[in-house]
Amino acid sequence: MMSAPYRLFQGKDTRQIDGHTTQGARDIAWYWEPVTYEGDVLYSNPYESKNEAESAAQDAYDNGSFTV
Repeated sequence: MMSAPYRLFQGKDTRQIDGHTTQGARDIAWYWEPVTYEGDVLYSNPYESKNEAESAAQDAYDNGSFTV
């Protein structure tokens, strides 16, 4: 089975910051990023649920917004 081209995580599990506000991630929000991303700035917007974050990540991948 091939692993997903993105990773999902909650804000409480990262030290990344929002590039627009320079504030830390929201603790209970869900985020996604390509598996190859290694930046200090959050790649995605915050999502209320893991399912929403996963759907957004898959849509971005399917639409060619990022490649791995």
